[in-house]
Amino acid sequence: MACRPNNYDSYGYDESRFESPVNDNFYCPICLNVIKDARMCHNEHIFCRKCIEEHLRVNAQRCPQCQDNLTVSTLLPARVINNMISKLKINCNYANRGCPEFINVEDLERHVENCGFAPVLCSNVGCGLEINKRDKIKHENELCEYRKIPSHDFEEIREVFQKSFDQVKMQMAKINAKMDQDRTEINKKINDVSGQSTKEIMELKKEMLESRKEIKDVQQNLSTMTKEMKEMKAMMFQMFEKININEQHVQTSTSPVEMLINSVRSDILVAGGSSRGPSSVEIFSWKEEKWCKTASMENQHWKASSFIYNDNLFVVGGCGSGKSIEILNIKQLPLTWRKFSAELPYGCRNHQTVVYKQQIFHIGGYNYYNYTTLDQISEIQITGTTSYVLKELCRMPERDGHGAVVVYDKVLIFGGEENNGKVLSSVLEFDPRTLTCKEMPPLHHPLTEMAKFCPVFWSLIQGLLHLRKCLHYLIH
Repeated sequence: MACRPNNYDSYGYDESRFESPVNDNFYCPICLNVIKDARMCHNEHIFCRKCIEEHLRVNAQRCPQCQDNLTVSTLLPARVINNMISKLKINCNYANRGCPEFINVEDLERHVENCGFAPVLCSNVGCGLEINKRDKIKHENELCEYRKIPSHDFEEIREVFQKSFDQVKMQMAKINAKMDQDRTEINKKINDVSGQSTKEIMELKKEMLESRKEIKDVQQNLSTMTKEMKEMKAMMFQMFEKININEQHVQTSTSPVEMLINSVRSDILVAGGSSRGPSSVEIFSWKEEKWCKTASMENQHWKASSFIYNDNLFVVGGCGSGKSIEILNIKQLPLTWRKFSAELPYGCRNHQTVVYKQQIFHIGGYNYYNYTTLDQISEIQITGTTSYVLKELCRMPERDGHGAVVVYDKVLIFGGEENNGKVLSSVLEFDPRTLTCKEMPPLHHPLTEMAKFCPVFWSLIQGLLHLRKCLHYLIH
């Protein structure tokens, strides 16, 4: 019998990724997914290449189906099956990051290499945030709090402008000197008119009048130019001062600590609940320091969970809502709730949902359709064509009424209750990269339905501690 690989998703294709149902003959009997890079034995039993090679390496060198002798070197390529699968439409590897494309399997690798939704890291020093490749330039240059602010040497610009202004003044001084020289020569000619003919005197007077007119015009132009230069100089210096102030404001007002404090003081939205109206929604405004009602949800939600993803608030399950999920676009006015196209596979309450990077995890809870406490950690799939949104990732000890928060690159799950009502003190650590859970040191006391620690405040505390340490070094 073949052993199913632990990370079987990396072998065959998950059937939920395909645009239409896949033929039953295209499934690998080892990983149970749609076959990737098909290989077959001489009896034409077909498997994923990685699955059968792993089986032959770990288990006996026999075909899992017919038990005939089989080695890696005797495997045959199943060209017909590969050709048929290559024409199937499959979604992108980054569909969970927002890519809407369905492409032929044969073109998948090329599409993934160029997909704008591929994860990349911000290159700004101190950031390292994972973002979509297509958003990299805008994030690094416009949105990132660690982006480089252009530094302008405005004192140098002032000096250049002043130098140009002084050069203009020098040219004006030369013109004035030339005008004085011309005036002196004309006066000299006037004093030497004795002995000259009437005709020569008339020509001299004419020349003198023209020179006076030219001098007057030049003086007027110089006066206007001087005034305009002074106005321009004053305007430029005012502009430089404003730019200096704005630059200092940008550099000082967008520090990580201040941005963090501002984010903590964002308006608070409370949706649902058992005692205050399971479908009502209220918002607390820090600016006005009061609560106000807003658009209600379509269904009742209490003992539900919520998360924010791509500027949308999701409220998931809970008593009174059945399996439904409701969405609110928090940046679109007026605020309006709508039902999500897919739903949970069962009525669920006392569960938790957390967002890690671009993944959304649904953790535990209570299935009130069959009265069982859940032991799954699943991924909520926002994109896709399935009617249900949960994809199971791993198992954990059953619990509901627990807490869950993301700390760094792990998800901590603590407390809660078992199906028999026993309150737990255990703490679990879920690793999103390896899809595994492990036990952590327990709480001092069993706890359930507790308030959860907010990672934002933890980051703020860490920042303040780091600041205190830096000040200590500076003082001592």
